[in-house]
This record gives sequence, C-alpha cells and structure tokens, in this order.
Amino acid sequence: MPHTVHTVEELRNLVEVVTKAGEFAFDVESRGVLERHDDLHKLFLKECKEHIATLKNPGESIVASSTETIRSRYMKQLALDPLRNEVFWISIATLGHSWAIPMGHKLGEVLVPEERGDGTTIPPTGYRKFLASGGESMAKAKYVVPGEYTAPPKQLSRSVVFEELRPIFFSDLVKVGHNVKFDARSIQKYYGELPPGPYMDTMILQHLEDENSLSFSLTNLIAQNFGGHNAYAKEGKLGAVIDTVPFSTAARYVHLDARWTWLLYTKLMAKLRLTESLAPAIKQDMEVLRVIMTMEDEGITVRTSALKDLRKELEIKQRDCLLEIVDMSYAGFNPDSNKDKQNYLFNKKREGGLGLKPHKTTPKGAPSVDMEALEKLRDDHALIPLLINYSELQKLKSTYVDGLIPKLNNGKLHPSYNLHRTATGRLSSNDPNLQNIPRDSSIRGLFIPPPGYTMLVADYDQIELRVMAMFSQDPQLLRIFRNNEDIHAATAAAVFKKDIAEVTSDERQIGKGVNFLTAYGGGSGKLARTTGISDEHAEDILNSYYRSFAGLTKWKQIAIARATKSGYVSTLSGRRRRLPGLSLSRQFEVSRAQRQAINAIIQGSAADICKQAMIDVDTAFRGSNTKMLVQVHDELVVIAPKDEEETAMNTLISAMGHDRSIMGVTLRVSCHAATSWSEAKGK
Repeated sequence: MPHTVHTVEELRNLVEVVTKAGEFAFDVESRGVLERHDDLHKLFLKECKEHIATLKNPGESIVASSTETIRSRYMKQLALDPLRNEVFWISIATLGHSWAIPMGHKLGEVLVPEERGDGTTIPPTGYRKFLASGGESMAKAKYVVPGEYTAPPKQLSRSVVFEELRPIFFSDLVKVGHNVKFDARSIQKYYGELPPGPYMDTMILQHLEDENSLSFSLTNLIAQNFGGHNAYAKEGKLGAVIDTVPFSTAARYVHLDARWTWLLYTKLMAKLRLTESLAPAIKQDMEVLRVIMTMEDEGITVRTSALKDLRKELEIKQRDCLLEIVDMSYAGFNPDSNKDKQNYLFNKKREGGLGLKPHKTTPKGAPSVDMEALEKLRDDHALIPLLINYSELQKLKSTYVDGLIPKLNNGKLHPSYNLHRTATGRLSSNDPNLQNIPRDSSIRGLFIPPPGYTMLVADYDQIELRVMAMFSQDPQLLRIFRNNEDIHAATAAAVFKKDIAEVTSDERQIGKGVNFLTAYGGGSGKLARTTGISDEHAEDILNSYYRSFAGLTKWKQIAIARATKSGYVSTLSGRRRRLPGLSLSRQFEVSRAQRQAINAIIQGSAADICKQAMIDVDTAFRGSNTKMLVQVHDELVVIAPKDEEETAMNTLISAMGHDRSIMGVTLRVSCHAATSWSEAKGK
C-alpha cells in the first residue's frame, strides 16, 4: 500500500523493508531555483532586457507575461539539470510497498481554485483593470489568478532524508529507475558522490526488448506492457508542474511514478530472461550506464573567452555574407525565409526570379530549399554557395555558440548520453549533442583540458570495417588487417587489379567509397554520386568488388537469409535488431530492411566493442586523476595530469584493447595528446 513519509521512524522502517527485498525502484521530483545560480540569472536578466527592447507595446502586463515565459524556460532547464536542480520529492517502491517522501512541497490543499483564461473567457474584474493598465487586449488575454491553499503538512529536511536513505543507496542493492541516471545524479549532490551500482533502467530494458518502440516514456511503456493501461489517466502530466498542485495530488502522482517503474521493471525482466542470448547485452548496458553517469558529472572544460570571441566572429561573417546575398538578389531579401528563397530561386525570370529548376520538393509539393536541395543546386548559380554558407554560419552560431552558453556550468559542459535512442545500440548525446560537434577547428578548439592536465584523444582504426572482417571471415579482408595494410588502398588494388603501391589517390577514394557503401548500404548510384564517377563505371567497380571479396558477399547473403527467417539480426553482445520490413511485400521496403540488417550487425557490434572499452577504461582509471570526458562513437576523450601523460596514454590504449584479437581480427587504437580537442584530431 502507498505511504507518505513524515517521520524519521517511518524512513528507518522503509530502509529495513527495502534491504530485505534486495532491490528497489526510485524516482525524484525536482524544480529549479533561478536566483541561486548567478550565471544563469544574469543570462535571464540580459535576455529579458533584450526582448523587452523589441516589444512594440511594452505595457506592464505584456512585459510581465514575456518575462514569465522566459523565466519558465530557465526554470525548466534548471529542473532538468541534475547538478543544479532541487529535489523536493523522492519516491521508492519494492515488492508490495511504495513510499512518497516530501521535502519541501510548498502547497497544502485547495481553498480557492486558480482561475485560468484561455482567450475565450473574460478575466475577473480586478484582473481586467490590471490588463487594461498595460494596454493588452482583454478579449485575448490568457490570465492566471493564483489559487489559495492551506499550509502544507510537516516535512523532513533533505539532509535528514538522504542521510537516513544512505544505507540503501550506498549498498549492493539493485537500484531501478526510468531514466535512472537523471535520478541518481540528482541525489548525488546531497551525498557528495554517486551512489554505486548496480543500476537498472526500464528505458534501456525496453530498448533491449524492442528497439522499435515508438516512445520510451513511462506512460507509453506502461500502456505497451500492461494491456493499454494508462497509469496517469486521472493525474495527467503533472511532473512539469508538480510544485503547483495540492499536496495530496502530488503525493499520489509521486507514488505512481515509483510504483509503476517497479512494476514495469519486473515485467520487462520476466520477458528478457526468456531470451538468454540478451544477458550479455543487458549486463554491458547497465555497466556502461554508470560510466556515463561519471562522464556527465565530470563534464568537459570550454574556453569561454574564445566562445564569446567566436560568437562575434560568426556575427561578422554572417553579416558580410548577408550583404553579398542582398547585393546579388534584392533589398529586403531574407535568407532565413524559405518563402523568399523559393520565390527568388524558382520563379521565372520575368517574375523577378532566377528561374532555377528545383531538384527536390517538400511533402506538400513546394520546391525544397533545405541544405540537401541547395547542395544539388550549388553549381547552378553564384547565389547558392552564399546561401549555403549563410545557413552553415547560422547553424554554427545558434547551435554551437548561442546554444552552448546557457548550458555552461562553471566553465564546463555536461552533456547527457543516451543508451536507448539508436536502433543499433550506439550511444547518442544531447544538451549539447557532442556526437555531432563539427570537425571545424574553431568549434572543437573550444574544448580544452583544465589547467595542469593534457587531453588524450583515442580512437579505433577502421573499427566497422574490422567488424565486417570478423563476421565474414573473408580471406582478403583478414589478410589486409593481418598485414596492417591501408584498407581503402588495398580495396582499390583488389578492385582495379593492380599492386597497392600503384593505387592513385582517386582510386583510393573510390575504394573508400566502396568500403563504406558495403557497411552502410547503397548501390552503384550512390557510389557514383559520392565519388563523381559514371553509373556504369560504379556498377563495374561494385561487381569487381563482390568477386574480389567473395567471402564477404557470401556472408551478407547468409546473414540476410537468417534475418528473413528469424526477423532479427544479432551483434557481438547478443543485442538484437528486429526488422519487420524483411517480411513486407514491397521490394523497396525489403531492400531497405536488408541494408539495415547488415548495417545493424556491423555498427551494433562496433558499438558493443566501444562500450566495453568505456567500461574497461573506467575500471583502469578508477580512483586516479585521469578522467574520461567524451565518447563519440569509436573515439574516447580523456584528461590526464601532465606529469602522467605517457603512463595514462599507454593505459588508455591497452584498456581499449589495442592488439587484442576478436574472431581473428586485431584491434588497432591510435592516441594523441593535445591542448584542445581540435589539435588532437589534427594530428
């Protein structure tokens, strides 16, 4: 039965019950307190000032509404930041029990309900006068008249709660959560260290059970696993506004979060245990989960002064580019407007346009002006490269400069890594997405080691192509990697029937295109487009490749046949990629699924190797001053004290498995020391 905890005695009873159970689910509710964070508060005030300056009618009510909108965004950002949020509820559940523990819920029960306008109702008299004073339209006003509440019940302090819960968090009990790393990192600051594992995450378990799930939200997974049951039908999505609802409503919602996470965990584990081959993948993902938590907590240092300088530089470049665009088009032309670009690029010349022929259309049939479409038009008019350059500058500035500044915390970025957002099992990241950071030196040069440290950047040499050799056991591929030859040059030599020493740079580029085409899927048309050769020449090259690497060709055929029969493929760790498209009737969908099948084996197995490397590197450096900061697919970024650089580099390379053989193929790891991320990648 659910229980709301108000005393230390009740907390101690909870700890006793959970300890006997051996595992438990937990969930936190958090909020932001903007005034406690000077850096963000200054950004907030600056943004408000800049926004108010743009208002045509800065009446009191409009200013208040605009400021509140901006404030809400910052508060949401803080609530979702484990380093800076404030936990004010924690819920815990195990077999037959659940508890909700309040730690500062500010509202009791409703005395007078809030009044909310939706633009269709007339505000109360007093509020009408307030609106009129600012000149805002009363007819369209979305007003809120705060409700009145009783005093909340007595609640324990965070310090008392977390100290009493220490015995279960700092133990070998299994700790379960839905996106558990957020909850674990949110309570970490109250302990000064991350509670040890083992952890289990229901999002990741669902991903292992069915990576094709449309959504991994708790509500959707409950409905998916419990016959369509909606656990939150009455409560609605209270998580984002929980500090604004009555105490009893909040308590019920908090109970449900932990209780249903526990029930979902038991349901998923029962399903997964039926598939023994998934056990290694479950173990690996849960082990790497804790590594990810430590990486997120550590963060990566950013050269903030250079970030601000880069912002000014990009603004100047963008302004200059805009002047060139306007000079080549017409006064008032807006390169941020798709309509302006569509009209000017594709309208007939007699209508004031350039009369270009579109290469792509939108779903609604209009000429497309996205980056892919513009690239196809690049050589059709001198304006097109300018538009492309302007868009690239805009993206760099908005995403990697303006977008990074609010996310800085004491000069560091703390990205979030995800184990459930790619079908192949590769990690992804967000806030910011470091997996997609441009190789542009001006961006990567912003990321530096802290004083007294050096940056080590290590990556695998052709990991996905080596995985192809592992599975296919193709004699040619095995020989190439055994002799440590240049795989792209060796492929070109086999295709063009010449000695590797005679391969030209253009031929090597074609060899590279063929290799990645095999790993990622595609036909002769794609090879022709990426290498600039004719379709006929591309077809001949691919046929020569298939003959030269007959073992690889045969493996692909066998893998597709097995996948068609079973409905899935498996990676090195046993992770499955389910491909319903293999059984469809339309050939283009079947062909796409076949390409996905091969790619899933290769990319997913490469991801397995990289995740295991993260676990082994974390183990090797645990307790030392060398820290892992970033993972980008086959690359790890580490910082080490300058006086330990050589030792740390050797340990890093060894832990990643350099010279280790898997299925007859040797892994190769390259590592460079540098003073910035871009410097390391340039070596």
